[in-house]
Amino acid sequence: MTQGKRKKVKDKSIQPCLLLFAFCFLPFAFSSAACGRKGDPRAPELAIPEAIRDLKAEAGEKGIVLTWSRPLHFADGKEIRDLVGFIVLRQDLPQKPACPDCPVPYRERITVDVEDQGRFIKKKKFRFMDQELQSQTAYRYRVFAQLADGTLSGRSNEAEASWRP
Repeated sequence: MTQGKRKKVKDKSIQPCLLLFAFCFLPFAFSSAACGRKGDPRAPELAIPEAIRDLKAEAGEKGIVLTWSRPLHFADGKEIRDLVGFIVLRQDLPQKPACPDCPVPYRERITVDVEDQGRFIKKKKFRFMDQELQSQTAYRYRVFAQLADGTLSGRSNEAEASWRP
């Protein structure tokens, strides 16, 4: 019987130590195991899509057709997986501007959505037909690639076409 009492005394003296350990050290053990680090950090300027370099504009019967290729990599060479769209900007260049010395701003014309994010085969060429045009006016375009988090690529090359129906 005395041995049974000794065990109970030993068990009671161990309990406070276990409780102290559980409350003080276990939270740190679990938090350090899941730090969330997935890889080496990247500089923000390397995490933008490469700029579009092959933008073309051609006047057709129904409007000005823009074509360009899909950017495949970030500036640091990693593959783009979260491309959601393209922002098309347009600059109107009338033949006789009201203010010849005033700069003509680019204005957002449209956002072209990318609808193949989850697909195995990705669309390689994109096309947009601008039909909101005025006669005897030249137009200059730029296109930016856009990621899911809103990050934009560098600006594309400029493409220009005149509309004469």
